[in-house]
Amino acid sequence: MRYPAMLFVLAPLACATPSPAQNPPGPAPAPAAMSASLLRRLAEAVDGYRSGETLFVAAARTFPHDVAGVFTNSRQATEAARRKGVDYGVFGPYFAPPDSGNEMMLYSLRPCPGLHEWDSWCPDTTFALNQGVPYASIKDITITIHAKDGSSVERVLAPQVDAVFFTLSAIDKFVMPYYTRVYNAQFAADMRAAYVRSLRALRK
Repeated sequence: MRYPAMLFVLAPLACATPSPAQNPPGPAPAPAAMSASLLRRLAEAVDGYRSGETLFVAAARTFPHDVAGVFTNSRQATEAARRKGVDYGVFGPYFAPPDSGNEMMLYSLRPCPGLHEWDSWCPDTTFALNQGVPYASIKDITITIHAKDGSSVERVLAPQVDAVFFTLSAIDKFVMPYYTRVYNAQFAADMRAAYVRSLRALRK
């Protein structure tokens, strides 16, 4: 990312050279330029925490800019970046406004079904606290799939998970466009190919 150059013109002063004690301090070092891809990645990382709190992101400077974590404390972010290696830095502080009506991020108790029908209804948790669970209170998430033969499969998900896609069709519709926008088309295509390979491995 290029920053616009600024031209300062200094007029000569008709006075004696100032003493060292009078010399103004030198300019502060300019911040390192960030690539457009890094800026997009940081924006998406912060947007995932619409808590209204000040946030710091520990992330890699080189593509695809792995995010080591989003923190409300700069010291925690610095420690996370240090553990990951020299390519990681701390970026911030940033701020993501809370969703309208609430001062906290909520998980809906009535998830929005991806039915793609004109009358599909998704609950509004931004104005009703009794319809959601505060993100900070979640320990884990359990999904249970019941088969027609009476069997069931249960999966426990980490509390950071806020969306689940069950089919490749859903991934193509919702996930791939997102990663194409945040990274690029090739990155999204490689991710999809890796996912397809994992599906084929499960069938063996």
